[in-house]
Amino acid sequence: MSESIYFSLYQKIPDYCVRIFQSVDWTLANGVILEVSIIGKSHRVISRKGNDCLTEFITCFDHNLPQNSLESKCLKPGIIHHQEYRYGDLKYRVNVERTPQVFKAMEDFTSFLGDVIISDTLTHVFSGSSANSRMPLPFTGLALSAKTNTFYTVHTYPEISISIISSTNIELPGLSIVK
Repeated sequence: MSESIYFSLYQKIPDYCVRIFQSVDWTLANGVILEVSIIGKSHRVISRKGNDCLTEFITCFDHNLPQNSLESKCLKPGIIHHQEYRYGDLKYRVNVERTPQVFKAMEDFTSFLGDVIISDTLTHVFSGSSANSRMPLPFTGLALSAKTNTFYTVHTYPEISISIISSTNIELPGLSIVK
Protein backbone atom coordinates (compact mmCIF):
# COMPACT_ATOMS: atom_id res chain seq x y z
CA MET A 1 0.00 0.00 0.00
CA SER A 2 1.23 3.48 -0.84
CA GLU A 3 1.67 5.84 2.10
CA SER A 4 0.54 8.78 -0.07
CA ILE A 5 -2.98 9.67 1.01
CA TYR A 6 -4.69 12.80 -0.30
CA PHE A 7 -7.52 15.12 0.63
CA SER A 8 -9.17 16.60 -2.49
CA LEU A 9 -12.11 18.97 -2.91
CA TYR A 10 -13.90 19.65 -6.20
CA GLN A 11 -16.60 22.00 -7.42
CA LYS A 12 -19.49 19.90 -8.72
CA ILE A 13 -18.93 16.13 -9.18
CA PRO A 14 -15.75 15.22 -11.05
CA ASP A 15 -15.85 12.66 -13.84
CA TYR A 16 -14.19 9.88 -11.86
CA CYS A 17 -15.41 6.27 -11.67
CA VAL A 18 -15.54 4.79 -8.18
CA ARG A 19 -16.40 1.38 -6.76
CA ILE A 20 -18.92 1.99 -3.98
CA PHE A 21 -18.80 -0.43 -1.02
CA GLN A 22 -21.39 1.41 1.14
CA SER A 23 -23.54 4.47 0.46
CA VAL A 24 -26.13 6.60 2.29
CA ASP A 25 -27.82 9.98 1.90
CA TRP A 26 -27.82 12.32 4.90
CA THR A 27 -29.40 15.75 5.41
CA LEU A 28 -27.87 18.38 7.67
CA ALA A 29 -30.00 20.64 9.89
CA ASN A 30 -29.36 23.52 7.46
CA GLY A 31 -30.79 21.54 4.51
CA VAL A 32 -27.48 20.58 2.87
CA ILE A 33 -27.81 17.10 1.37
CA LEU A 34 -24.84 14.73 1.62
CA GLU A 35 -24.35 11.73 -0.66
CA VAL A 36 -21.86 9.69 1.36
CA SER A 37 -19.92 6.78 -0.17
CA ILE A 38 -17.18 4.49 1.07
CA ILE A 39 -15.05 3.74 -1.99
CA GLY A 40 -12.49 1.20 -0.86
CA LYS A 41 -10.26 2.50 1.91
CA SER A 42 -11.35 5.93 0.75
CA HIS A 43 -14.47 8.07 0.84
CA ARG A 44 -16.41 10.48 -1.34
CA VAL A 45 -18.94 12.97 0.04
CA ILE A 46 -21.02 15.03 -2.36
CA SER A 47 -22.55 18.09 -0.63
CA ARG A 48 -25.47 19.87 -2.30
CA LYS A 49 -27.55 22.93 -1.55
CA GLY A 50 -29.64 24.09 -4.48
CA ASN A 51 -27.34 24.30 -7.52
CA ASP A 52 -24.19 24.51 -5.39
CA CYS A 53 -22.18 21.31 -5.09
CA LEU A 54 -18.81 20.35 -3.59
CA THR A 55 -17.26 16.87 -3.65
CA GLU A 56 -14.71 15.73 -1.07
CA PHE A 57 -12.40 12.74 -1.39
CA ILE A 58 -9.83 11.20 0.91
CA THR A 59 -8.01 8.65 -1.25
CA CYS A 60 -4.72 6.90 -1.80
CA PHE A 61 -2.92 8.50 -4.72
CA ASP A 62 -4.61 7.72 -8.01
CA HIS A 63 -3.29 9.05 -11.34
CA ASN A 64 -6.87 8.91 -12.71
CA LEU A 65 -8.23 11.42 -10.17
CA PRO A 66 -9.07 14.65 -12.03
CA GLN A 67 -6.49 17.42 -11.66
CA ASN A 68 -8.91 20.37 -11.64
CA SER A 69 -9.61 20.32 -7.90
CA LEU A 70 -10.10 23.35 -5.65
CA GLU A 71 -7.61 21.68 -3.33
CA SER A 72 -5.47 18.56 -3.29
CA LYS A 73 -3.19 17.99 -0.30
CA CYS A 74 -0.94 15.06 0.46
CA LEU A 75 -1.55 14.26 4.14
CA LYS A 76 1.82 14.30 5.87
CA PRO A 77 2.51 13.03 9.41
CA GLY A 78 2.20 15.72 12.07
CA ILE A 79 0.54 18.31 9.82
CA ILE A 80 -3.14 19.17 10.25
CA HIS A 81 -4.80 20.39 7.07
CA HIS A 82 -7.25 23.08 8.23
CA GLN A 83 -8.97 25.07 5.52
CA GLU A 84 -12.16 26.98 4.80
CA TYR A 85 -13.72 27.13 1.34
CA ARG A 86 -16.66 29.17 0.09
CA TYR A 87 -18.58 28.16 -2.97
CA GLY A 88 -21.99 29.63 -3.75
CA ASP A 89 -24.18 29.13 -0.70
CA LEU A 90 -21.75 26.70 0.95
CA LYS A 91 -19.15 27.57 3.59
CA TYR A 92 -17.05 24.42 3.94
CA ARG A 93 -14.57 24.04 6.84
CA VAL A 94 -12.39 20.95 6.99
CA ASN A 95 -9.75 19.58 9.38
CA VAL A 96 -7.84 16.50 8.23
CA GLU A 97 -4.91 14.82 9.93
CA ARG A 98 -2.79 11.72 9.72
CA THR A 99 -2.38 10.23 13.19
CA PRO A 100 -0.35 7.29 14.56
CA GLN A 101 -3.46 6.12 16.49
CA VAL A 102 -5.06 3.10 14.82
CA PHE A 103 -8.71 2.77 15.78
CA LYS A 104 -9.81 -0.87 16.19
CA ALA A 105 -13.50 -0.26 15.39
CA MET A 106 -15.95 2.52 14.54
CA GLU A 107 -17.09 2.61 18.18
CA ASP A 108 -13.52 3.51 19.22
CA PHE A 109 -13.56 6.43 16.81
CA THR A 110 -16.98 7.75 17.87
CA SER A 111 -15.87 7.50 21.53
CA PHE A 112 -12.74 9.46 20.58
CA LEU A 113 -15.02 12.29 19.36
CA GLY A 114 -16.14 12.87 22.96
CA ASP A 115 -19.40 14.73 23.55
CA VAL A 116 -20.34 14.94 19.86
CA ILE A 117 -23.94 13.79 19.35
CA ILE A 118 -23.84 11.30 16.49
CA SER A 119 -27.00 11.03 14.35
CA ASP A 120 -25.85 8.18 12.07
CA THR A 121 -22.77 6.25 10.95
CA LEU A 122 -21.61 4.38 7.87
CA THR A 123 -18.79 1.82 8.14
CA HIS A 124 -17.08 -0.74 5.97
CA VAL A 125 -14.58 -3.24 7.42
CA PHE A 126 -12.12 -4.84 5.03
CA SER A 127 -12.18 -8.40 6.31
CA GLY A 128 -9.50 -10.81 5.28
CA SER A 129 -7.07 -8.04 4.29
CA SER A 130 -4.80 -8.53 7.31
CA ALA A 131 -2.24 -11.31 7.22
CA ASN A 132 -1.51 -10.79 10.94
CA SER A 133 -4.45 -12.04 13.06
CA ARG A 134 -3.41 -9.77 15.97
CA MET A 135 -3.60 -6.66 13.79
CA PRO A 136 -7.01 -4.95 13.66
CA LEU A 137 -8.84 -5.09 10.35
CA PRO A 138 -8.74 -1.87 8.34
CA PHE A 139 -11.98 0.05 8.03
CA THR A 140 -13.40 3.29 6.70
CA GLY A 141 -16.15 5.04 8.63
CA LEU A 142 -18.18 8.24 8.55
CA ALA A 143 -20.23 9.72 11.40
CA LEU A 144 -22.89 12.40 11.11
CA SER A 145 -23.73 15.11 13.63
CA ALA A 146 -26.74 16.53 11.78
CA LYS A 147 -27.55 19.23 14.37
CA THR A 148 -24.06 20.75 14.12
CA ASN A 149 -23.92 20.38 10.31
CA THR A 150 -20.74 18.32 10.65
CA PHE A 151 -19.53 14.93 9.47
CA TYR A 152 -16.46 13.04 10.68
CA THR A 153 -14.39 10.43 8.87
CA VAL A 154 -11.87 7.78 9.83
CA HIS A 155 -9.69 5.65 7.57
CA THR A 156 -7.54 3.06 9.31
CA TYR A 157 -4.37 1.60 7.84
CA PRO A 158 -3.08 -0.86 10.47
CA GLU A 159 -0.54 -2.23 7.98
CA ILE A 160 1.35 1.10 8.19
CA SER A 161 0.16 2.01 11.74
CA ILE A 162 -1.83 5.15 10.91
CA SER A 163 -5.36 6.50 10.73
CA ILE A 164 -6.60 9.48 8.76
CA ILE A 165 -9.28 11.42 10.63
CA SER A 166 -11.29 14.45 9.56
CA SER A 167 -14.14 16.72 10.49
CA THR A 168 -16.07 18.79 7.96
CA ASN A 169 -18.53 21.50 8.94
CA ILE A 170 -20.82 22.94 6.27
CA GLU A 171 -22.62 26.20 6.92
CA LEU A 172 -24.66 28.54 4.82
CA PRO A 173 -23.18 32.05 4.97
CA GLY A 174 -25.72 34.42 6.50
CA LEU A 175 -27.16 37.24 4.47
CA SER A 176 -26.35 40.64 5.88
CA ILE A 177 -28.79 43.49 5.55
CA VAL A 178 -27.21 46.90 5.01
CA LYS A 179 -29.23 49.86 6.29
